Amino acid sequence: MRVSIVLEQRFIHTRDGATYDNGHATFAHWQRYLDTFEEVQVVGRSQPVEQVPSGFRRVDGPRVRFLAVPYYHGPLGLLRRFAGVSATLWRGLEAGEAVIVRLSGVLGHLAAALRWLRAQPFAAEVINDPFLGYGPDGTRHPLRPLFRALLTGLTRLHCRQAVAVQYVTREALQRRYPPSPGTASFGVSDAHLPPVAFAAAPRVYRELARRAVLVGSLEQRHKGVDLAIRALARLRADGHGVRLTVVGDGPLRPGLEALARELGVWDACTFAGQRSTPAEVRRDLAEADLLLIPSRTEGLPRALLEAMAQGLPAVGSRVGGIPELLPPEALAPPGNAEALARVWGALATDPARLTAQSERNLALARTYADAALDGQRAGFLDSVRMRNRTASGH
Repeated sequence: MRVSIVLEQRFIHTRDGATYDNGHATFAHWQRYLDTFEEVQVVGRSQPVEQVPSGFRRVDGPRVRFLAVPYYHGPLGLLRRFAGVSATLWRGLEAGEAVIVRLSGVLGHLAAALRWLRAQPFAAEVINDPFLGYGPDGTRHPLRPLFRALLTGLTRLHCRQAVAVQYVTREALQRRYPPSPGTASFGVSDAHLPPVAFAAAPRVYRELARRAVLVGSLEQRHKGVDLAIRALARLRADGHGVRLTVVGDGPLRPGLEALARELGVWDACTFAGQRSTPAEVRRDLAEADLLLIPSRTEGLPRALLEAMAQGLPAVGSRVGGIPELLPPEALAPPGNAEALARVWGALATDPARLTAQSERNLALARTYADAALDGQRAGFLDSVRMRNRTASGH
């Protein structure tokens, strides 16, 4: 049986059809699905390129193919290409296969609606919360309130219609988007934490934590990089010699660099750009003293788990699954740079707390290791396969 996974990510492809991604959705990620299914079809938007940029890795490979949906950007772009997008999904998602939609991606919602119209089953993976993502401090699109209501409602609806649901959180997303009674439900992080991702031992701090790192895409305001820069400015104005490294890239980068200059912290703020491999990100984490994750919205952030696996203390916002990972004293209200600075400063100047949190974070990260979670992930995929066969009458 083939499984198709519909996701919101944007991809690129070369003339020979080879498809690439600069995030985690690469061939290695899809291999875990091949333990349950004979073939994987990744479904997403893709645009052609003449040359593959640095940092991109191959998506397709043996038993993993890619279905390219006509490329669009934003709501107006989707409206212009709606007929072609819908037709591609209608033809590409076949009746007898299993389909998993990632929510709350617009493409996932569209695929779920088409499957429902054809009385064909689908499963869902819930990876973020549109209620927070389109909140007052989230995106600044003029239609933000409409998108918030629409996508929150669709996520609730499609979680109830799905034959199985997997959430990246253990509790947070389940509360807002519950499945129907009796539906198979799983709470399993999608982070990839093999043995090499873990530090051998916790860190011991004898000095202040001066080097903070933030890892995240600069595509949207969701990761709160602007908040981190404002908190950095506040701490340095108070005499703290802290520094910030931002790992990631995207269209927001020029504006964030301008903000760092405006606030007078350009010399203390490094924009490292996109990393090509997980090993390079682990090197950034190893060189830092503390992780910042001041997100405005989250599911269960992979970057935080990867940092915790390196024994890195962390400060985050009180959204999504972050409170499932960090203690209350390491959390700040979302969207509040002043509060972030206070929490950051309190942790960074306390070597005993830093050492204790390093030990705590490493121990908790081990409960999210691949060896600990692969059985639960397999349980979800087995449930998807079984329920798809039952619904299809096979």
